[in-house]
Amino acid sequence: MFRHQHGQSMVEFALILPLFVLFIIGVFELGRAFFSYIAITNASREGTRVVTFWPGKTTVPNVIIAVETEIETSPMVVKSDIDSIRIECGSGYTWINDGDGDDDAQLEACPSYQPIRVTVIYRFHPILGFFLPDPLLMRRSAEMMVP
Repeated sequence: MFRHQHGQSMVEFALILPLFVLFIIGVFELGRAFFSYIAITNASREGTRVVTFWPGKTTVPNVIIAVETEIETSPMVVKSDIDSIRIECGSGYTWINDGDGDDDAQLEACPSYQPIRVTVIYRFHPILGFFLPDPLLMRRSAEMMVP
């Protein structure tokens, strides 16, 4: 009467196994994304701290180097996947690093007791690229007052 129980449980296991593996990979992927999110948050905070430690003396390359150095300390985050680093200054948030060559002069002109914001945009490449073929853009900002 109950002779075919082993075959039935093997079929049920074979049907459930792909869903279970996909769920486990999804959990790891969520962990990687959260780790990347924290890493770019720390990088944007470090870029902002550079300006607040040496106001009037910090240059745009100093800020970019600080952000990239902080990104490099994270083992799962790749520096080459940084999409952009945006530096904004003052209460109206004037965009500083536009590549026209006078960025350092604009950064030195950031007024005291005004906010400085560093935004890092990062391209996150998921392991399961066939579900999301394009990278996910993660954006984190940090804001501090210039002394």
